[in-house]
Amino acid sequence: MAKGWRIIGVFICSMAFAAALVAQQAEPNREFNPLYNPLQLIQRLSYDNFKSIKLLHTAIINYGGGESEFDKLVNDYAEATSYYFRGSLVESANLFTKNEKDIQAVGIKLAQKFKEDTEALHREIIKHHVKTNVTLSLKGGKADPTAELLVSNGAFGVNKANDFLARSRPVDAIYYFRRAKESCFKYWEYTKQPLPDQYKKDEVDAQNKIYTSKEKEK
Repeated sequence: MAKGWRIIGVFICSMAFAAALVAQQAEPNREFNPLYNPLQLIQRLSYDNFKSIKLLHTAIINYGGGESEFDKLVNDYAEATSYYFRGSLVESANLFTKNEKDIQAVGIKLAQKFKEDTEALHREIIKHHVKTNVTLSLKGGKADPTAELLVSNGAFGVNKANDFLARSRPVDAIYYFRRAKESCFKYWEYTKQPLPDQYKKDEVDAQNKIYTSKEKEK
């Protein structure tokens, strides 16, 4: 009888080991910080990723890879969500983490584009403003305080945006680059200068709207 119990004990231990091995093999590798709780990570990224994708939509369409790039981010988000509803928390957390990295990469790329365009635009109005002030000074006039303020507001927006970009917060950087551009456009309008055609898209995008060229409208 004792021998029988030993056999049963060995069998039970073997089954327990096999079950643990199967469970270990069934769960995929965690492609996120192992200290994080998968469910808590999913809850955070499902909110953060959705918000970032939504806020980047116009910028992606106007300056990025268009609908295809946007759709990829959305599809990956949806796939991560589907794993969550199927109870595959680790796989869901893995995909949400990848989705977050992809969103960040797209955001950084766009923010760099905004940086180049905004700084170029701001330099242009500074040059115009300096020339105007020199002309006014020669005639005994003074600088226009409203124009001065608009140039200053543009500089504030650029500096604020660059700070966010340096801290890898591209969504916030794009927001302030747009505000800087907006100040520049108000300067052109206030000084009754025609807006160069090259900035037509920027003017529309600054309002968080999708630009449609005249060629596409035809």
